[in-house]
Amino acid sequence: MNIIFYAESGFNPKNGGIERVSHMLSNEFISLRHQVFFVSRYPGPPDEQYTPAVPQLILPNQKKICSTSNIAEFTDFVKKNMVDIIICQHSYNKDFTTLPYLVKQKTGVKILYSIHTTPNYQTITLEAATKSKPILPSEKSIARQYRRIMRIVFKQQKIKSKNKKMAALLNLLNKFGDGVVLLSEKYIPITQHISGLTTTDKLFAINNPNTYISSEIDTTIEKENSLLFVGRLTTEKHPEKAMLLWQRIQNRFPDWNLKIVGAGKLEKDLQILKNKLNLQRCFIEGRRDPKPYYEKSKILLLPSDMEGFPMVVTEAMQHGVVPIVFNTFEALSDIIDDNISGISIEPYNLDEFEQKLTTLMKNEEKCEQMANAGRKSVKKFALQNIAKQWEELFDKIITDKTS
Repeated sequence: MNIIFYAESGFNPKNGGIERVSHMLSNEFISLRHQVFFVSRYPGPPDEQYTPAVPQLILPNQKKICSTSNIAEFTDFVKKNMVDIIICQHSYNKDFTTLPYLVKQKTGVKILYSIHTTPNYQTITLEAATKSKPILPSEKSIARQYRRIMRIVFKQQKIKSKNKKMAALLNLLNKFGDGVVLLSEKYIPITQHISGLTTTDKLFAINNPNTYISSEIDTTIEKENSLLFVGRLTTEKHPEKAMLLWQRIQNRFPDWNLKIVGAGKLEKDLQILKNKLNLQRCFIEGRRDPKPYYEKSKILLLPSDMEGFPMVVTEAMQHGVVPIVFNTFEALSDIIDDNISGISIEPYNLDEFEQKLTTLMKNEEKCEQMANAGRKSVKKFALQNIAKQWEELFDKIITDKTS
C-alpha cells in the first residue's frame, strides 16, 4: 500500500510528538513493505543532521494552502506515486484539511484525519484558565489579570463558541474524510457529543506508539533521587507548577533534585521564578535529548492543563520513571493504572499532588514496584502493535465502497 503523511512543518522527529509519531510509523510501514511519502506545507526548521528517509513534497505556495499550484502539485504527486491513503497529521485548520479533499476529488485517494489531542481541548483550556492561580511574574501583569477575569466572566459563552467551531470542523472532517482517527476510544463519545454526529462509523481510535524499542533501554543504569519534567515550556504544560511543588518540598528532601527538560517561550520566566522562589537543586536544562534524564530519574511530574496521549508519559514508563499526572484528559486511564503503574491527581489540585508525590518519594520500595509495573504495562503500546492497528484500518477503508 502507498501512504502519504501530510503535515504542516516537516517530519523531523526532534521537532515534536506528531513528527516523532509520523517518523516511527513511516519506518515501521516501510519494514512491512508499504511505500511511504511525505507532503508538508513548510520544510521545517533547518537541521543538517536530518534527511527525510522517504520522498517528500514541499508545497509550492505556503501562504495560500488551497492554491491552484498546491492542488496541482499534490494531485500529480498522488498520481505519480499511485498513493492509496493520505494521513493528515494536522487536522485543526479548515483550509489545511480541505486541500487533501480537493486532491481526493481528482484522484479518488482515501483520507484519514488524525486528531492529536483531546477533542474538547479548548473547553479544558478555558476551564483551567479559570481554576489555576497565576504563578509566573508575567501572568500577574494588569493586562493578563484582566484577560483572566474576562475568561471567568464570559466562560460559558466562550465554551459555547469554541464548541460550535469544533463541531463545524469535526463535521467537515467526517464529510471530507474516510475516517477520523482519535488517540483513545474514550474520545469517541466526546467527539460525537461535540459534533452532533448521529453515527460513529467513521470514528476510529489508535493510541500513540512507544518511542523506544526494548533494545534501546538499559535497565541496569542506577537511578538518582531526581524528579523530572519533560515538555514544551508553554502555558498549557505548566512547568512552573513543577517548580512550585519543588519549592514546597525541597527542604524536606535535601538529597533530591528537580530537572526541567524542554524549550519554549516560558524559559526566561522560569529562570526569574527560580530565583524568586529561591529554588535549590533545580536545573532548567533547555532543549535536550530526554533519554539520559529518563534513565536517571525516578518520578515524572506532568501538571498540564490538557493532553491527548502524552508520549512523555509512555517514554518515562519505558525507562522505569513513575508518572504523577493531573487527570485532565480521558486517555490517562489508557496509559496508567492509578496507584499501580502511575498516579492520577485531581485536576489543578497542587495540595493533593504534593501529598502523593512526597508519599512516593519516602517509599523507595513502592516507587520501585510502580516503576516495574509501568515497564510491563506500557509494552502494549509497542510500535508493532500500533502499526498493525493502522494496517487493519487501511484495509477497512480501502475495501469500504461507501466512503
